Formats: sequence, structure tokens, C-alpha cells
Amino acid sequence: MLLLVLEWANARTFGPLETPARFLAAFFQSVTPRSGGFATVDIEAMTSASLFLLIALMFVGANSGSTGGGIKTSTLAILVGSAWNMVRGRGDLIVFGRRVEPENLVRAGTVTTLYTLLVAAACFALLATNPNLGFTHLLFETVSAAATVGLSMNTTHLINDPGLVILSVLMYLGRIGPLTFATSFSLRGGQGRGVQYPPERDILVG
Repeated sequence: MLLLVLEWANARTFGPLETPARFLAAFFQSVTPRSGGFATVDIEAMTSASLFLLIALMFVGANSGSTGGGIKTSTLAILVGSAWNMVRGRGDLIVFGRRVEPENLVRAGTVTTLYTLLVAAACFALLATNPNLGFTHLLFETVSAAATVGLSMNTTHLINDPGLVILSVLMYLGRIGPLTFATSFSLRGGQGRGVQYPPERDILVG
């Protein structure tokens, strides 16, 4: 619905379409950023707000267990639920009558943090190697590659060879998942295993 409202009067996207076709185009173009990678309208011609929405959809991605990329919808749900839980002053995260284990909260936070750092680092590298291209175009390309979506603002062919290498590595890491990649190098049974350290309660957050 947001995409429909934002692009309703855009003469370069939904404007020339009949009313039923506008609803269909909005539905299709809001689903495909979650992993499909198809486009029925010119992505580059969309408004800035619509591009922001598509980037957000690509960043979140598909459902857990699917072949889509992104941080996954369940990860976002846990993070939002955890934040709302803290605002309400609750100790445990309760969702639909079930308690979410703290391990899942840590995992959701880790996945989101690693994914955000990966996207930020790759986008910075693309901006540094392709200074002639705009920020929005390169951010869109970065998130699309990390989420293995395939959408583009007609920019991919303008990116130089170092930038294409960055996108290729990003697509690989996005496919296997940043958490999987990071934990593959972790040392199991290393120093400190089985040792319980005293808690630090004087850290200011926020």
C-alpha cells in the first residue's frame, strides 16, 4: 500500500497504468525485493521514498528457512519484540504465549549487526572506488547484492572492475550468510570456556 501511494502519480512508473494494473504492479514490486529480483517498472524512475522502502525490504529479506537473503523476517520480529519488551519493562520476551530464549535474542542481534557492518563496509568501498556514481545508486546495489536479490537502478554496468569484485564477494557472503561465515572461523573449546566472569553493571546504553 505504501508503494502504491508513493508511485500512484509517478508518470514514469505507475502513472501510465490503469488502476487495476497499478495495484498489481505495487503488489509485485513489493514482493520481489525479498528475493525475486524481477521488475515490471523502471526502478531508477521511482521516488526516493519508494527506493528507501525497497532497500528496507531487501535488507529484511525473506522468511527463515527460505532461499532468500536478508536478515530474515523472524530476526526482525525478535528485535522489534525485544525492544517493545524493554519499553514495557518486561523481563522475558513472550510472543504468542511462548517465551523466546535469550540465545535467540543474541543470535538475532548478532545476525543484524554483522549484516549491517557488511553492507556498510561494502557500500563504503563502492563509494571509494566509484566516486562518480551517486550514493543512493550504490547503496541500492550493495543491499541488492548482499540480499541476493538482483534488482538494480541501471547502475551495475557503470561500476568499475574493483566495484564488481566487491559486489561478487558481497553476493557470496550474502548467500552463505554473515553469521555462518563468521562462525566458521570461530575457535571452539578455546580459552575461557567454562569460566564464569563477574557481571559488569555500570555500562551506560542509550
